[in-house]
Amino acid sequence: MDNQILINVTFNETRVAIMERGSVAELYIERESTPRIVGNIYKGIVGKVVPGMQAAFIDIGLEKSGFISVEDVNEDSLYDFYLESGETNEQSKKEEKVLIQDILREGQHALVQVLKEPVGGKGAKVSSYIAIPGKYLVLLGTVEIIGISRKIEDPEERDRLSSVIREMKPKGFGLIARTASIGASAKELKRDMNELMGRWEDVRKKSEARKRPALLYREPKLYIKTVRDFISTDISKILVDSPEVYKEIKAYLKRNFSDFKIKVELYKDKEPLFEQFGIDNEIRKIFKNKVWLKSGGHIIIEEAEGLTVVDVNTGRYQSGKNQEETIYSLNMEAAQEIVKQIRLRNLVGIVVIDFIDIRNPKLRGQIYEAFVEALKQDKSRSVVLEMSSFGVIQMTRQRLRESILTELAEPCPYCEGVGSLKSQYTVSYEIIREIKRHMDKSMRKKKIVVKANSSVIKALQSSEKDNMDRMQDKYGVEIVYKPGSGRTEKFQVTVE
Repeated sequence: MDNQILINVTFNETRVAIMERGSVAELYIERESTPRIVGNIYKGIVGKVVPGMQAAFIDIGLEKSGFISVEDVNEDSLYDFYLESGETNEQSKKEEKVLIQDILREGQHALVQVLKEPVGGKGAKVSSYIAIPGKYLVLLGTVEIIGISRKIEDPEERDRLSSVIREMKPKGFGLIARTASIGASAKELKRDMNELMGRWEDVRKKSEARKRPALLYREPKLYIKTVRDFISTDISKILVDSPEVYKEIKAYLKRNFSDFKIKVELYKDKEPLFEQFGIDNEIRKIFKNKVWLKSGGHIIIEEAEGLTVVDVNTGRYQSGKNQEETIYSLNMEAAQEIVKQIRLRNLVGIVVIDFIDIRNPKLRGQIYEAFVEALKQDKSRSVVLEMSSFGVIQMTRQRLRESILTELAEPCPYCEGVGSLKSQYTVSYEIIREIKRHMDKSMRKKKIVVKANSSVIKALQSSEKDNMDRMQDKYGVEIVYKPGSGRTEKFQVTVE
């Protein structure tokens, strides 16, 4: 089945699903209430500089000030590319250590671009490197380099693009060839560069005219940005359920990508688009931490603020001639599913994957290679360490936005982020200790009233009946139960 982009638009929400071979691979959601700002360019004013953290806060006109670290002043984290020399941008960091207090000072004006969305009480992470993407190229307005997309693996094509860009690049600017530039002529690249230079000039003029923090450049809406960023892949069709957005995408493609043959269709069926393709069902599964494998095994996904742990379990899996073959087959299947879940759920930051332990180093290597190979389809940058002898893979994945679960869910007000609630027996023991505390204070109380969930009351009257009777006899009090339907961990003990 062909790869395609499905776009669902409602009054205040846009959802985009990237389909690969009939299955949803990536999901993007944008709501009017929480607009995306990654890629936006702002004129900001430096606030507090914190030498101890080697960072600074920059007022960009939003509710929370942006946050910039010294590394973001010296490197561009938005794009992965090969430098003209063949080194990567990670390898091109300056050897000389630069201090944030030597670069920025309070009250200084700064041109910055958002790298990461604001999260919780934290402001957006910003960079002083400005990158404006076009059809074939990315213009870097504050650094002079020539770069080639990592996705362009052909050495001859990299050399050709590098040569063309070197000839036309304006002094003082940087240009990166995007994947879509494969096969593009020098004339097409020059036209794209001129358009980007026009946008940069517009940003520069706005920046000079503004005396206060202000938005200078806004990234396009989600559906246009997705089409732009995925246009160079093997996407063959775009299916959209909004007539207005359908027309806008058609016009955008005709204006910018007339040489790409991509079919755009307006979805008209009565059944909702995301229901028809099973995407809503996949979204519902994101709220569950257990993912079943076809073989009967399963994986458990636990997300924390800066860390995600994935655990592989055999479950009902019984196939294989022997134990080692069984474990190997299950781990290989799990490797594919875990990569799928990483992309679908947008798991970011540190991810630790605990495969079922396998002793054979050769088989461990094959599992690792299968995992890394599957991860090549991911557009987000990742760093993956070798699998340990205990079957553990550690990796980091680029955090441009938060995970889908973080976007769609909120902390549980009952468990307060713990992920589980106290059992009825745990609460029962808490009530017993509370009763004893009251009795130790005064021997004159004659009646104790316990208000709790009916399941807790039942536990007190059955499993803990002997303990309750002994307390009544010891202290000469009457314990009265008042069951209710409130939360299990909530109770009240009063004395009369």
